[in-house]
Amino acid sequence: MKREMKNLINIALLFCLVFSGCTDLEVPNTNAPDRDRALSNASDVEALLSSQFKTYWAMAQGPGDNVGSVSLALAAIAEVVSSNSANDGTQDAGEMPPIATPNQMGYNWGLCWRAPWLKQNRALAAIRDGLLSIEEQGLVITEAQRAQAFAKFMQGLFLGQIALLYDKGFVIDETVADVQTLELQAYGDVMKAALGYLAEARSIASANSFTIPSGWMGSKSYSNEDLVRLTNSYAARFMAQIARTPAERAAVDWNAISTHVSNGIVEDFGVELDGPGGVWTSSLKSFSSENSSISLPFIGPADQSGEYTSWENTTASDRVPFEIDTDDRRITDGTATGPGIYVVYRDFFTNMATRGTYFLSNYSNQWWIDIGETGYGFATDITVQEMQFLQAEADIRSGNAANALSIINGDRVAIGELPAATVDGVSGDRCVPRAVGPLAKASGLSQGACGDLLTTLVYEKRMAMVQVSTGSVYYDARGFGTLRTGRPLHLAIPVEDLELLGLEWYTFGGGGAGSSP
Repeated sequence: MKREMKNLINIALLFCLVFSGCTDLEVPNTNAPDRDRALSNASDVEALLSSQFKTYWAMAQGPGDNVGSVSLALAAIAEVVSSNSANDGTQDAGEMPPIATPNQMGYNWGLCWRAPWLKQNRALAAIRDGLLSIEEQGLVITEAQRAQAFAKFMQGLFLGQIALLYDKGFVIDETVADVQTLELQAYGDVMKAALGYLAEARSIASANSFTIPSGWMGSKSYSNEDLVRLTNSYAARFMAQIARTPAERAAVDWNAISTHVSNGIVEDFGVELDGPGGVWTSSLKSFSSENSSISLPFIGPADQSGEYTSWENTTASDRVPFEIDTDDRRITDGTATGPGIYVVYRDFFTNMATRGTYFLSNYSNQWWIDIGETGYGFATDITVQEMQFLQAEADIRSGNAANALSIINGDRVAIGELPAATVDGVSGDRCVPRAVGPLAKASGLSQGACGDLLTTLVYEKRMAMVQVSTGSVYYDARGFGTLRTGRPLHLAIPVEDLELLGLEWYTFGGGGAGSSP
């Protein structure tokens, strides 16, 4: 794709406005100091590099409406949450039939789609400036290897997130002498670069002893060995989640993922939140409350009454809420209206029927209720359980299904109080899950059939991944093929930046390009 090279002035403007990287342009700007003046001492550069995880956390955990968050919109696309309040774009994201992602100038919730692009590219430009300042000015940072490893780690996280969310992106780092020469790269190539940076961080951290201080990644400090494990776990996640289709997911190097998992985290990684108005918050997890609604298609595969099958077989505009009959104690206590461990029935709706009765659900989201009620608590971004599910998937795909049973049956039996799955999946008159709705799409099973082992893994993993990190369920759903037909597989470059680049407008979803089949 060469069109972005036709207008270098527009590209320069893009990087000025979006990346804050104007230091290479021969245009005087008396209001903004150049890199040499702004980053003229080692402490300034280290402060710049060490602050970047806060930007990542805001994108991964959702900072709130005022700065834009795509986290709830992705949860709506994946039909985890149901909301037609319009906030954060959730109504448009959850429409049935699905509509194309609004990529319009002046769209009320456009910041939700644009913020991850804008803020993470700015962060990449800032890291570039910091590393170039060290090189060009010969700055001596006390623990140079720590700064270098952390910078590479952050480059990997930011580019990995861009590759997961958008169809293409720029790869900007300290090797780029002139930002005007940059070309857009496809998501696979952006992810390849991200994994390369994580590998660099891992190599540096493996060869050097250091401590990442408290404040860089929450209140906890981390050793170089901890950073090595984090790079492995994020690499495993990215390698699996980059897939847009079941074919791409199946073609992933699952042996490499297994290696990353075995060398990855041994305890959950996240941040201890410091409450409303604090530095470390998570609006993604704070969405757990009595007033938030779980989408019926998310819990529907556990239903034994046949009501969910009828709901799916009804025209979208005529769908009405129903009560679930299930043995999964994570959803109910065994009665239709009794509280489950993660889901609680309410006798009211928080969505407006006039905006679509298919949004209505009596079931509320309680996964992270303590954080939802207080704003305090330990908020995970990547978990040991997620890594175990990746290993279980690798085992199934490599013909070692029996090895996957312990993780699939963990919470299923201990919390859900469901019968254990076997290598053949689940069975019986009241089997959970059933292949109904989006969960049936990629299974090849008949509607209502008991789930095979991979379908059961999909069900169990998404129960474990609710609101863990932005896109947790969405990225898996597109790779498993369980997004509803017409949902977008990724986002387009925001329209504001398309105009700056001189590129034609486009978007995805709604049955057009980039739609789930």
